[in-house]
Amino acid sequence: MTTNGLPQATVLPLPRVTARLAAGEAVRITLFGSSTTEGIGASSPEHAYAAVLERALRPHFPHGLHIINRGIGGNGATEMHARLADVLADRADLVVWQGGTNDAWQGIAVETFTSLTRQDITTLHDAGADVAMVGQQWCRMMDECAAFPAYLAAVPVIAQAFGLPFFPRHDIMKHWCNARGMTRDDMSPDGLHMGDVGYALLGDAVANWLLACIDGDGPR
Repeated sequence: MTTNGLPQATVLPLPRVTARLAAGEAVRITLFGSSTTEGIGASSPEHAYAAVLERALRPHFPHGLHIINRGIGGNGATEMHARLADVLADRADLVVWQGGTNDAWQGIAVETFTSLTRQDITTLHDAGADVAMVGQQWCRMMDECAAFPAYLAAVPVIAQAFGLPFFPRHDIMKHWCNARGMTRDDMSPDGLHMGDVGYALLGDAVANWLLACIDGDGPR
């Protein structure tokens, strides 16, 4: 879906986070993913996606916000599944999932990726966490990876099946580049990882999307 050429993220309720805010309680958010979540490609930690996201969100959580970064570069669904226990131990109110890129060149079948990801989301839901999903990046290395389109298509299907908010990063990155006269390599200088400009845009956009899900006021 697009509005005025801007791809729209799927805005759906985050009931646990909303309830904690209404009760005047602190909120715990775990960022669960691979290199984007870790912040590889940023010039310093404060310019990485997680730091930008936290700065944008913190003023909206007056009773406290604790963000836990569980991003490890190179992780695919197999590695993320293996460390799900760490995420569960965080007892997060919201898990922001990010993945589906590394699997494409690891030779992991898309069916395996889908199955493991669905298992993880089910487990997180059973533990009581809200879950929101961030899609894959637009970059040269993925454009050149023949297996990638199947994974790119799989993530929004998983989100829809579980009724989860979904952030279509691939299409939104194309929009950012077109709007700013940038190329995909300007956004991801090494051909894969976002740089400071991309992380600044991503962190702010994901924060606005999550706040829209909490506020329930529709796409932003």
